[in-house]
Amino acid sequence: MRKLALINQNYSKRAEISRKNAKIALKRGEKDRAKNYLIQYKQYEQKIDRANNIKTKIERQLEALEEGAMIASTGDLMGGIRDELKDIAVKASPTKVAEIAEDSEEYVTEIEEAADILGGDLEVDLGISVDDELNQLETEMLLDQSGDMPEVPADDLQYIPEIEIESDSELASKDKLKDEIEKLRKELEG
Repeated sequence: MRKLALINQNYSKRAEISRKNAKIALKRGEKDRAKNYLIQYKQYEQKIDRANNIKTKIERQLEALEEGAMIASTGDLMGGIRDELKDIAVKASPTKVAEIAEDSEEYVTEIEEAADILGGDLEVDLGISVDDELNQLETEMLLDQSGDMPEVPADDLQYIPEIEIESDSELASKDKLKDEIEKLRKELEG
């Protein structure tokens, strides 16, 4: 562009000189020479116009390149945004979200059902009814409170252990058995 500007400046000076020379030639009465200078002047003017047209076309194309590059990069950016939005829309689509919510609710229901199974009513699960026994116990408690049942423990809120308590004779026989086993073990070692 700078080179074109310098060329135009040169052509402008030459055109101006040619025009001045044409005037000088006319003043001298040299009409043919004046015509030749005017022809040079016109040629320089054409060259200036041609250079200006080239400069204008180049500027137009450079502007188009800049604008095109900006549009292309904006297009790429928008394309990337579109693709990202598409990915998000696919992941967050109403259908997919509804499906996830439905699946989640189904899993919650299954977990609750499993918890109900594990923590359910043993009386129902095992098919054992203890209503009669419970009524009998309540009746016994009422009788115990009235004093009619002598076998009530001193602390009536203590539970009775379910294992049998060994008698002293059973403990003694077990101790004897342990002693015998210990003797045999010493004999085998010695």
